[in-house]
Amino acid sequence: METTVSPLDSSPLPFLHLIQQLKHLPRTGWLRTVENPESVASHSFRLALIGLFAPKGLDRSRCIFLGLCHDLAESVVGDIPTYAGVPKEQKYKLERSGFEYIESLVKPCNPDLAQEIIEAWLDYEEGRTPEGRWVKEMDKFECLTQAYEYEQRTYGEKDLQEFQGLAPKIQSPEGREWLSLLQAERKAHFGKRNRRVPVIFAPGLPSVLDDPVQQAFAADEAWLQCLFWESAIRERSEDPTFLHAKYLKHCLEQGLPVPTDLVVNILDMKIEEGARQDRWTLICGFPANMESLVEFQRKVKLISPLSKPLLTSLGSKKQLLSILVETSGSRS
Repeated sequence: METTVSPLDSSPLPFLHLIQQLKHLPRTGWLRTVENPESVASHSFRLALIGLFAPKGLDRSRCIFLGLCHDLAESVVGDIPTYAGVPKEQKYKLERSGFEYIESLVKPCNPDLAQEIIEAWLDYEEGRTPEGRWVKEMDKFECLTQAYEYEQRTYGEKDLQEFQGLAPKIQSPEGREWLSLLQAERKAHFGKRNRRVPVIFAPGLPSVLDDPVQQAFAADEAWLQCLFWESAIRERSEDPTFLHAKYLKHCLEQGLPVPTDLVVNILDMKIEEGARQDRWTLICGFPANMESLVEFQRKVKLISPLSKPLLTSLGSKKQLLSILVETSGSRS
């Protein structure tokens, strides 16, 4: 008897309805240490984007496709983490079953695509091609990158060291280079957090240094640098050696917001300049909103308790310095 296929079954909709679950399915490997972790879909999305940077000699489109397809079976069988103790052979059978169901959903609409999805997973699992082996390696690199970002998000208070055990699985020359950069970035981040350079927020003060009163206020003390954050942005936009100077200038000329990530990176560089001279940093007009505060806390340091008395006006700098000394009890 011939199989009956409805118009709905002949469309992509049954497949799309199934894989929407990946948007909400958490990557269970993070659940022991991270609240509200990434979804399987968000992991696959970034792995596919990593495919854009596939080394010469590899099929970039193939790498992107592998990244998109590699975890599709989890929409059927769920995410099975290593710590669950499921034998490798059993995990393979479960995922194979999930992909066979996906094949049956896609086949009425596009038989060729159904076969390509199955073959992509097999390539990823078994390393049948250089692309399959590289994408599986990048799956580990993406996880290492996410672990570092969760260390930032949790302000270094969560122990994610176990994920560093994935590092030896990165073997390609490009992967080793990227891993080295990631590890150096992570080491520098924790070095800054452990050093705890004093940073004082003054969100109620002006963010731009543009009149004599502010210029007098900003005159550096031996132990304190006053940083007007919008002026710091302007300064970088005029620096031809700064990678994003042209983009910053465009934002300023067009009245467009500068991405929070870039603002925080610029402030971090200025804070580090002061720290090398054993100086505190007073950031005027910052944070402008909660997004800026959260990004700063994640990437640089936790908010300083010294921010509370500094929220209203420029006032007398002598009085301000007295407040700082009295509050900190460590400077004169």
